Amino acid sequence: MEGQGSTAEARVRRRDQIASAAIEVLATQGLRGLTHRAVDSAAGLGSGAVNYHAPTRAKLIGLAVEELFNRDLAVAAKNFGPLLTGDITMDLVIDHFLSFVDEMTTARERVVARHLLLGEAQTDPEIRAVFDAQRQAFVDFTTQIILALDLPNAEMTAETTVIFVDGIISRQVVFGATPLTELRPIVEHLVTSWTASPPQ
Repeated sequence: MEGQGSTAEARVRRRDQIASAAIEVLATQGLRGLTHRAVDSAAGLGSGAVNYHAPTRAKLIGLAVEELFNRDLAVAAKNFGPLLTGDITMDLVIDHFLSFVDEMTTARERVVARHLLLGEAQTDPEIRAVFDAQRQAFVDFTTQIILALDLPNAEMTAETTVIFVDGIISRQVVFGATPLTELRPIVEHLVTSWTASPPQ
């Protein structure tokens, strides 16, 4: 049994290694460069090693999407997880939002890979479904934060907030990074709007 467990763990590690290499290849060579041979090389593996975990190009792209999701989720948990424990203030929420945006837009490999895969998702229903699930996970996470602040309209506010954050991240990547000091008033405006009364 121990040997089987070790073998399973080794497979998981190898799969993670290949997924990370796929992100690297996407970021440096684009979607056309995402081949089994290129990922073999980036992962430091022998020719054909990737085929076991991703026998088709679609499976290889799927591994890359899954790796991207795991990395983004880790960034969200790191930056927003502390808001779900202990006392929360609006200033603390703003700080963590800015930290999240900064980390999501300064890791070049992840940023480039995400935008390439989002483009691919427009014509691939399976990839689109993964991105939709990822987005819903962020909406659910944001809803928990707003509920922890004991604010009304949590689901609607969370949806609006995720739309806002998506826009900020795209702006930072596509149009050039705005210093966090200049983004802070924008994020403050969003967060303070959470307490505004809805229109009658």
